[in-house]
Amino acid sequence: MKKTKCPRCGKTAFEPATYAARRDLDGRRFTGDVPARKCTSCGELLISGPGLGAFERAITLELARGGEVGPEGFRWLRKAAGLKAVRLAELPDVTPMQVSRWENGRKPLERRAVALVSALALEQVEGKAATRAVLEALATRKKVSRSVRLDVNAAR
Repeated sequence: MKKTKCPRCGKTAFEPATYAARRDLDGRRFTGDVPARKCTSCGELLISGPGLGAFERAITLELARGGEVGPEGFRWLRKAAGLKAVRLAELPDVTPMQVSRWENGRKPLERRAVALVSALALEQVEGKAATRAVLEALATRKKVSRSVRLDVNAAR
């Protein structure tokens, strides 16, 4: 196994450390300690990628469960949900320009949009997709079959 080299000095000796991660959104400051490694020779800090990912997921959960978000928080949640602005606009049947105005603070956020993007972001973090599947089906406006055969044993 290849040893990690310090990008600054090239040495391979590290000690456990933490990185004080910080993110400001809508006037709120989110902080957390992220695992890192510190070079014993020069002090360079190597921050854990999975640790930063966990920090970002924690921000997403806090925003999505908190109810009130501003334009920056709304954009954060949309991205956390894995949606482009154009695709998000299709789901609640608004224009992409409306989504842009919400995210830039030129129009007040609508509660239904915040609820929608929060639910989608929560499901993305939790690895679920029930809400998104329903919205995708509604957005595509598929014709439904008049006759549906159900397997009641599988629905338990």
